[in-house]
Amino acid sequence: MKKGIFKFSLLAMLFASLATFNSCEKEQSDDDTSVAADNFKAENESDRIWDAINSSAYENSIYKVEDANFALLPSCAEVFLDTIPDTITGEKSITILFDTTSSQGCLCSGWDNKYRKGEIKATWTGKYRDAGTVITISTHNYYVSGDKYDYMKTVTNNGLNGAGHYTYGINVSLANILFTDGTTMSWTSQRNREWVEGQSTLTPLDDVYSITGNAEGVSRAGASFTASITDPLIIAVGCPYIKQGTIEITPDGKPVRILDFGTGSCDSQATVEINGVVFNIVLQ
Repeated sequence: MKKGIFKFSLLAMLFASLATFNSCEKEQSDDDTSVAADNFKAENESDRIWDAINSSAYENSIYKVEDANFALLPSCAEVFLDTIPDTITGEKSITILFDTTSSQGCLCSGWDNKYRKGEIKATWTGKYRDAGTVITISTHNYYVSGDKYDYMKTVTNNGLNGAGHYTYGINVSLANILFTDGTTMSWTSQRNREWVEGQSTLTPLDDVYSITGNAEGVSRAGASFTASITDPLIIAVGCPYIKQGTIEITPDGKPVRILDFGTGSCDSQATVEINGVVFNIVLQ
């Protein structure tokens, strides 16, 4: 009887050791950075959509892009401004129409070198710098390098903070992306944006923002995930990439992915850390 128990114990220990080894190996071999890349796709284009609106109608002005020396949008993007308030809502509006006559669309060579086609529309209740102003932004048949982006977001001016910086609540209630290969992803976010540089000038090209907040979505592989900014994201209107900051991204049933954008350079380089292993990635 004792020998039988001893043999059983050895077998149990062996199976336990194998299970532990396989579990550790599975954790260590987790090198899937796709969810982090998908989150960046949604995050980055959300910022670019705002850049386009901001560079086209600064402070509710009636400046055309070329008149105000706003270099982000190319000449093939038409800007339509309606500064007469709606008789019911009191809102004003702006529409950016990217070239729809070609299959690729409009090359934004002075911005992020991507092709865009379709429409971005925004309405606003007051000036960008006025506390309480609400800006509502939506896309319509909007494509970036062949991928279709359906976005609905609101920007609310929450006034000045203790540092004298304007602060904004950014709520993306809808972000659906249809990729050229037929895969899709969805994303929503709640962000707080602090205007840390460029408040005193009359051009958005030197504007820099610090962003905090959370997001959630379903990746193109069908994985649900949450995302939390753990170190503020630094974005600059003149840079097509997130320059700095970290996001912790947690896919269901998988370890946390720590997406690190670096320390301030405007480039496509980033890292993703999974279970203590760091992977270098290039952001598209």
